Amino acid sequence: MINGKKYSWEDISVTLPYGEIIDFQNIEYSDQKEIEPIYGKGSNPTGYGAGNYSAEGKVTLLKEEHDKFVAYAKKQGKSLYKLPPFTLVVSYANEDQPTTTDVLKACKITKVSQSGGQGDKELKVEYELKILGGIVRDGLEAN
Repeated sequence: MINGKKYSWEDISVTLPYGEIIDFQNIEYSDQKEIEPIYGKGSNPTGYGAGNYSAEGKVTLLKEEHDKFVAYAKKQGKSLYKLPPFTLVVSYANEDQPTTTDVLKACKITKVSQSGGQGDKELKVEYELKILGGIVRDGLEAN
């Protein structure tokens, strides 16, 4: 870190299948791995068992960016839910630090939420995603 600058909202870039998106207001993603203690003699675990890995995410687009995504889907001849799994790339680029990139592999849209109300200054559309191929955090596979 030079001059004390930390990562901030302006340092995030997100790319969808049709290119870099500009009109977005939120990106969230998480993953988890099932871990269960295994018990033998006594009251403490003697080991553990590993279960399934899962990942999910959300991205909030402004209506104009949503319209671009819909146009992309139309060109593919698909509905948003029938698009093939796509990659979503999230890069963090701070002028004082090296760029780090997270790759959300094989994303499928599971829910699209849209609303508008009196007094709104912008219209938002939220996409919920299942990340079927996992999250690669700056080159490190999650599972």
